[in-house]
Amino acid sequence: MSSLPSALWLSSGLTLTVCGSAVILSIQRGLQHKKTQPTEETASASASKLRFDDKRDLQVPFADNDRLPRMTFDTIVMTAMAVYNLYTTVREFTHLEQHTQAAIATVIAYTLMLASWLYALALVCLSGRYKLPNEWGWKLNVHLCVFYFVAWCMSLYAAWEVFTKYSFVSWEGGLPLLIAVVANSDLLYTTATVERGQPFLDENGKPVSAVNVSSIWSTLYFNWVTPLIKTAYRKKSLVDDDLPTLPPLYRGYNLYYIFGEHRNRSLLYRIYQANRSAILIQVTLAFITSLLYYVPAYFLNQLLVLIQHIQGGMDNREMLTQGFLVVGGLGLSIFVTGIFVGQLWYYAASSVQVRIKSMLNIEIYRKTLHRMDSAVAGGGEEKDESSNAETTEASESTEDVSSSTGTIVNLMSTDSNRISEFSTWWMSVICAPTELAIGIYFLYQLLGLSCFLGLLVMIVTLPLNHYNAKLFAKTQDQLMESRDKRVALMNEVLQGIRQIKFFAWERNWEKRIMEARGLELKHLRTSYISEVLFTILWQGSPILVTIISFWSFTKLEGKELTAPIAFTAITVFTELRFALNILPEVFIEWLQALISVRRIETYLNEEEVTAPVPINPNEPVHIGFDHATIGWKLPALTDASEETRATGPTDGFILKDVDIHFPNSELSVICGATGSGKTLMILSLLGEATILSGQVHCPRTPVATAVSADFAICDEIPEEAWILDHAVAYVSQTAWLQNASIRDNILFGLPMVEQRYKDTLTACALDKDLTILEDGDMTEIGEKGITLSGGQKARVALARAVYSRAKNVLMDDVLSAVDAHTAKHLYDTCLMGPLMRNRTRILITHHVKLCLGGTAYLVHIQSGQVNLFGSPSDLRQSGSLATILEEEKGQEEAEDEEEAIEEATAPAIEVTKVDLNKKAPKVLVEEETRATGKVKFRLYKLYLNMVGNPFYWFMMALFIIGARGLDIMDSWWIKEWAQSYENQDRSASATAFHMFNMSPQRSANSYGGLYMPMTDSNGSADIAAMGTDPSMTVMGDGSKTDSVNFYLGVYVLITMSNILVGTVRFAGLYWGTLRASKKLYAQLLHRVFRAPLRFFDTTPIGRILNRFSKDFETVDSTIPNDLLNFVIQWLVIFSSILSVSIVMPVFIVPMVLIAVVNIALGAMFVSTSRELKRMDSVSRSPLFSHFTETIVGVATIRAFGATRQFLQEMLKRVDTNARPFYYVWVINRWVSLRYALMGATINSVTGLIILLSLSRLNTSLAGFILSFVLQYTDQMFWAIRRYTSLEMSFNAVERVVEFMEMEQEAPAITDVRPPAAWPAEGSIEVQDLEVRYAADLDPVLRGLSFSINPREKIGVVGRTGSGKSTLALSFFRFVEATKGRILIDNIDIKHLGTEDLRANLTIIPQDPTLFSGTLRSNMDPFDQFTDEDIFMALRRVHLLPTGNAVDEVELSGVNSNVFKDLDTPVSEGGKNFSQGQRQLLCLARALLKRTRIVLMDEATASVDFDTDKAIQKTIATEFADCTILCIAHRLHTVIEYDRILVLDQGKIVEFASPLELIKNVESVFFRMCKNSGEFDSLLALAKAKHQLVDV
Repeated sequence: MSSLPSALWLSSGLTLTVCGSAVILSIQRGLQHKKTQPTEETASASASKLRFDDKRDLQVPFADNDRLPRMTFDTIVMTAMAVYNLYTTVREFTHLEQHTQAAIATVIAYTLMLASWLYALALVCLSGRYKLPNEWGWKLNVHLCVFYFVAWCMSLYAAWEVFTKYSFVSWEGGLPLLIAVVANSDLLYTTATVERGQPFLDENGKPVSAVNVSSIWSTLYFNWVTPLIKTAYRKKSLVDDDLPTLPPLYRGYNLYYIFGEHRNRSLLYRIYQANRSAILIQVTLAFITSLLYYVPAYFLNQLLVLIQHIQGGMDNREMLTQGFLVVGGLGLSIFVTGIFVGQLWYYAASSVQVRIKSMLNIEIYRKTLHRMDSAVAGGGEEKDESSNAETTEASESTEDVSSSTGTIVNLMSTDSNRISEFSTWWMSVICAPTELAIGIYFLYQLLGLSCFLGLLVMIVTLPLNHYNAKLFAKTQDQLMESRDKRVALMNEVLQGIRQIKFFAWERNWEKRIMEARGLELKHLRTSYISEVLFTILWQGSPILVTIISFWSFTKLEGKELTAPIAFTAITVFTELRFALNILPEVFIEWLQALISVRRIETYLNEEEVTAPVPINPNEPVHIGFDHATIGWKLPALTDASEETRATGPTDGFILKDVDIHFPNSELSVICGATGSGKTLMILSLLGEATILSGQVHCPRTPVATAVSADFAICDEIPEEAWILDHAVAYVSQTAWLQNASIRDNILFGLPMVEQRYKDTLTACALDKDLTILEDGDMTEIGEKGITLSGGQKARVALARAVYSRAKNVLMDDVLSAVDAHTAKHLYDTCLMGPLMRNRTRILITHHVKLCLGGTAYLVHIQSGQVNLFGSPSDLRQSGSLATILEEEKGQEEAEDEEEAIEEATAPAIEVTKVDLNKKAPKVLVEEETRATGKVKFRLYKLYLNMVGNPFYWFMMALFIIGARGLDIMDSWWIKEWAQSYENQDRSASATAFHMFNMSPQRSANSYGGLYMPMTDSNGSADIAAMGTDPSMTVMGDGSKTDSVNFYLGVYVLITMSNILVGTVRFAGLYWGTLRASKKLYAQLLHRVFRAPLRFFDTTPIGRILNRFSKDFETVDSTIPNDLLNFVIQWLVIFSSILSVSIVMPVFIVPMVLIAVVNIALGAMFVSTSRELKRMDSVSRSPLFSHFTETIVGVATIRAFGATRQFLQEMLKRVDTNARPFYYVWVINRWVSLRYALMGATINSVTGLIILLSLSRLNTSLAGFILSFVLQYTDQMFWAIRRYTSLEMSFNAVERVVEFMEMEQEAPAITDVRPPAAWPAEGSIEVQDLEVRYAADLDPVLRGLSFSINPREKIGVVGRTGSGKSTLALSFFRFVEATKGRILIDNIDIKHLGTEDLRANLTIIPQDPTLFSGTLRSNMDPFDQFTDEDIFMALRRVHLLPTGNAVDEVELSGVNSNVFKDLDTPVSEGGKNFSQGQRQLLCLARALLKRTRIVLMDEATASVDFDTDKAIQKTIATEFADCTILCIAHRLHTVIEYDRILVLDQGKIVEFASPLELIKNVESVFFRMCKNSGEFDSLLALAKAKHQLVDV
């Protein structure tokens, strides 16, 4: 076989390439045929819906004119040469007397060569039919490029062989070889650099990523991303428009269908199926790269062997020639390995990881739109004790993720991230075994059986590794759980921040959150301990293995440990350490990913809303119930029969046996006491509740299951086709609004019809409000409608339903949020007006009398049962109507009074219509700011100061430098040991060097920068190849055994010290960073709590939450390792330069040159990478905001049939977030390829210099230099990567510090402290008070001066916008006085700390806020009261029956009163109670606080009138010894107060006793009372209170 000519091997390689090409081409042709003519089996529904780009950017010039002529000419030349070669060979063959094997082989070789080139010529001719950018033409070009590459390599080798073997080559013999090299080079260049065509444009005309149109070379070398890097480097910042659109298979639209194809299968199976092609490519590339990784080391070994032979006196010229070939091979192998690794990581990270992350986010969002929403269920009025208990259990279980919004958001923020990140790790399972096999083989060659003794130690450490991996996985699980709880708690705090500030609870809540943070840090500490154990095992195991192996080799086998054997063995052991330890690490990642898969899968398997029954659009609409029993959820399955479960008593709140039918095109009213089940009834019509028995009829739009790539809202809808009979609109009790303008909220995705829009604004009484707002209907509402009052929010939500196309409008208690005057307007103009007249309207309300005139059907619910229903006339005849109206008595007077207040103070101005074409509005919620350029040094300084003081850092520096010094000493001592044998046997070295010498550090490109041994970054073999130098021999005169013992003993001492010091540096840093994490979090939390209310109004909660969740996860888990690895890596570089410069100063020049080029490339990489990371962070917030908004408003979204619109918006936001994430990974590949090229260059140049300088270098010195140089570029790559990682991680600190530097409220505590019982009296004096919301705005309160006596009851009345609420806020210093002052008990409140002030005042706010926990934790969050105190407060607000009163709720036998148990769970936001119940709980909480001054913003709008009356009585008696300021909407509330303060336009109009004002016919208050229609009643009450004797 060895006698066969090289021509046969070369031609065989080319023929194999041709055969492979032919097979692949036929497969591709078959697939293409299937694609163009799909059969039923091959065309899946999902595949047929995929959309690809077909538009191209015609402005970019492109023509496939030059390629084909060049290819044709060169291929014909090569074919002609193959014909000529075959002809001459055959002619020579025929003249031979004896046909030798070599002669026959040569004829076969040239025959194969000709056949191969004829195949290539045929492909070139075929390419003429399929000119680029034709897809088939491109496939042919790829096949030709591969063929030409193989031919080029062979032509180079053939030329090299001829020119090096023969001292003289004739012109005739040399020219064909040169022509072949030139022609093949041209062919390779032509096919490799031709672009596929012009760039594509997406559906919006935006350029698409050039990866799908780039040339082969551009694809392999990532040139297609260079323009983006140059843009980022030039502009120093990037915006979304700078990033090209992702390729079609990365976009949300296509991913939705690809991932949805196997929705009935497990999540892991779906992930595999959706990414099958990329995963298979990943597997193939992983296997190839794990083999390629050893090739550079092989060439290095060969080079050193050659140098030894040359210095041993062998044929210098021939060896030098071989040396040049080896050096070329070394450079080429480094670069080719880099190319393969680059592609492997492109598929792992940019392809699989990015797609999986997007797929999971889309799927979680899709599920949210389909899922039976527990928050909505809880948002009903009467979720029971047991269901609450279940919710609490759920929040405590890692398996059940449905407990809170925060936990669901974590699925998207953390779990999808973990799974997608694991997709880049798992391929190590393929790489590691391959490396193990090769490594063990080479070790056996080096050390014989001693290697197995050493490996045994490594295997023994595996159980320790496994145990630690399990501990780590368990800790990570606990860490995730505690993080979930803290984020959920933080979310609640941000939702209820107003309440917290009103009650001065900041300090207590800070303590509570820091306790949750403490638990999280405890788990983090365990996690750090586990990481330290990993460090010991990973660093210690190869050292122990080395010690045992060397002991066995020298002591048991009695062999000599020469330098080549020692250093090569250490290197191989280090590599085996990587291969063995990567498996446990992958196992840990796998466990974490599996937990996340399970969490997401649990969520995806949750109960969904039942799909609506398909209906005939021509049939009339039917809304009602047929003997239906409905509840929030299905009762637990027991042995009880179906019938019993459906109709018998249950733990959950139910509506029993409902049999009613609402008339079409009429107004129907549902009424009943607070907590009776009204919301449950209306939500059951929408499919948001569970039907236990019977049937519920109501038209519903199915949740969207389809999306489109070019989704657009219809621009025009004819007026006659506007109303859709089977469409539904829903107005929830707590208005749900989007973070958008008022106009966008009302239109809700519908086209703008100006007249209808104006009529809607008028009908919903929004005209006046919009004239007051500076930007009119373009005013940004902000998150949760923060810029609007409760009434305005309710009316905007109502306007959305009125403007909608729905024939059927369901409204939950919309009238209670507005004053009586507005309620009448809404009833007359909206509910009964032209826009709603012919629509089916179902309204929950307490205002029965108001709506009675237009009501066609009335339903009354009592404690979960419908006890009265029918038309008002029928109910009047039966006497039932009187019963209902009895409950509502007092309502009419209240309404008249409110209307009177508005009218009496209304200014005589005409309300102008809203101008729909105003100037651009102010932005309320600013776009998230994004720092540009480097992370500022002060941020590093701030963080490092938090980690430790100067002494701490001095000690850390000692440990870090000490560890590096011990690494070098380790290698130096092995060199000393090995040299001790040199004088005895110089030949051992040369023999051993034939074995194997691997590069000590894993190539930067081998694993794409994902993993690098944390210790000994330069590898143990820094001085590995020093080999032998007789001048440095330290061999003593003692016996051989003694010297072995001596060297082995010192070696053990050095290595053990190394393990200890290396571990301590990590342990020390973890200890310091734990402190820093705690301090930084505490400071941010404090700053956020002390931020003014305006900050929370203008900053979306998602944005604040992002700082506390994602950013702190980075601070906790990423920064410590990034920081230390950065320091270690740069120390390695400086120590490498220092070592080389000491040994051979001339090498400083190439090393510095390469460093300069690398730093220049690194600078471009760092600037782009930093910008993309920041864009990723900023684009994540809108994604989470949209997701959170959807979770909260999912019932409304489903009711309106807007799920498609929201799903499309989500796809858009997922794409926006995926773009920077995709390019972050691509530019990593870009820089790693360029570093691979630099590495290949420096190694080739170094090899050449060494070969040309052998007179001045010996083998050991050459090996020493090469061991550094081989890794120098890798180390530079790592240094840049470490710096980038650190910058990216510190982006989190940057974002945290941004919030730590925001404006703060006045101090919580000042030098002026109030007396202990302050305010003891409760006297108030306001002097010339002026308040503005901003310096450039007009005053809201103008020169107010009044005084209030102790224990005086003051009613504050005035129309909407008169300044009543601002006055209340002034007392709490939420708005600061610009002039004047407020004195309470003779203390100026502006001198007091806000905490001292607010803690000593009580406010009963209009907007009720509850926190998750129990009734007790809400009523008494900080354990200040007894249970009896709490029960007393609950009785006083009538949530519990007083004395011997009968509990009506329990009397019905259907449901139980949950307020009897203080351990009754409260869900997030208190949504398992009705709005009315939440208001009563907040009132009860205020009753417990009982300070001397109480401010009330009449807070009983959502309760029935009987309860309201009882509450007013409670307030009068409970707060008898308090000073009360009551912002009143009803005159009856304050007529018995001591004095009335009438405000108008921020000024005091009147301030006197009610009797005095009511007697003064000129007074505004008199007009109010007169207009109310209850003048006599009010006068009588005023006289009874203020006159002892009726004069």
